[in-house]
Amino acid sequence: MSGYDVIVCGGGPSGSTTAFYAAKAGLRVALVDRAKFPRDKACGGLLTPRVLSELPELAPYIEPIIECPSQDVQLYSPSMKYRIEFDFGSNTPWNIRREVFDNTLLEAAREAGAEIFTDTRVGDVQFNGGVTVSTTKGDLRAQMAIGAMGPNDKLAQMVRKTRGVRPWNDGEIGTALMWEPEVGREFMERAYGQKRSLLVHFRPAGIEGYGWVFPKDTILNIGFGGYNRTIKSINVREIWRGYLELLRKDGYFPNDDPNPPVKGAPLPLGGPLRATTMERTLIVGDSAGMVSPLSGEGIYYGMHAGKLAVETIQQALASGDFSQRALDSYHRAWYHAFGQELKDLSFFAKLALKFPERMVYYGTRDQQTCEIFADLFLGVTPGGLGKRRPIARTLRNIIRYPYFGWG
Repeated sequence: MSGYDVIVCGGGPSGSTTAFYAAKAGLRVALVDRAKFPRDKACGGLLTPRVLSELPELAPYIEPIIECPSQDVQLYSPSMKYRIEFDFGSNTPWNIRREVFDNTLLEAAREAGAEIFTDTRVGDVQFNGGVTVSTTKGDLRAQMAIGAMGPNDKLAQMVRKTRGVRPWNDGEIGTALMWEPEVGREFMERAYGQKRSLLVHFRPAGIEGYGWVFPKDTILNIGFGGYNRTIKSINVREIWRGYLELLRKDGYFPNDDPNPPVKGAPLPLGGPLRATTMERTLIVGDSAGMVSPLSGEGIYYGMHAGKLAVETIQQALASGDFSQRALDSYHRAWYHAFGQELKDLSFFAKLALKFPERMVYYGTRDQQTCEIFADLFLGVTPGGLGKRRPIARTLRNIIRYPYFGWG
């Protein structure tokens, strides 16, 4: 048994970021993840500018692995009749490959001084004047534990039970399915140009969600996702064939006949949990529901939460107070940083995913609605836009541009 200040359970972006900042602060850190790294993750692999502006200490690690920026986005209505084109300007997002990105963050944490245990499963967690985490490589003991293992996180389940937070249902959990075929730089330049335009298709094949194409340097990141209540009822391979045919028809996919692998990951889309702490425990990232219910983007939120968590960990170690009440300073900190934004996005997701045809239609008629819709979807503006502007603008457009399925 080894003694640590904190054990981080989960080596994704939120967990590795927590371990990085904790080790950088001089704490004794262990990070445990069941996977062998490098490992891939079903994700669009798009970073917003906020990642580096809020986490500048990680910039030297992240900047060298950025594949390319995407300067604009094209958002299509379900019928393909309407399309929003939006230029990001100074808020241009960047493309990364999750396999490379996640491994880079893990190695950054190791370089900062964290002890890394990969290919190691977390078993039982006991609280006995500290925290003992049983793993497949032995027991680890620390003063605190951080849950960063995703929607099925064991520590998050313990927090839920302790704090009376009910489990997610199929209306709050989604699934993202992704594939990254190598198509070559020549095809990328011809089809997507220097701008590397992002493509988003709402409700492909009727899915309550969206399909995406995020072009990188020489690969296409193609995927679709939606709520489990509808994903469970579809023929995944049939949807893949239909979506690739749609892209091929418009010249966005080569004229070959691939058989894409089905690679998926769960996504919490019900908004952040109302409780993210208990005695000696904090949860970050997907474990805490820190994901945009509109787009499914959670990298920025999870990483920012990881940095904020370290401030609370340091306070607890200094005072010796590991109570839930003391640790709730972490919950207040992340909520102040982006909690209201996620609540606003939850509202707008219900509006946009229920009426995507109308929302894209209004965006083609009104520049401000176009900017609001694209910005909320990609999350490129710090702090979000709040829900009053989308509501007010939508009501204004309903009056000004009545929608009858034509226009």
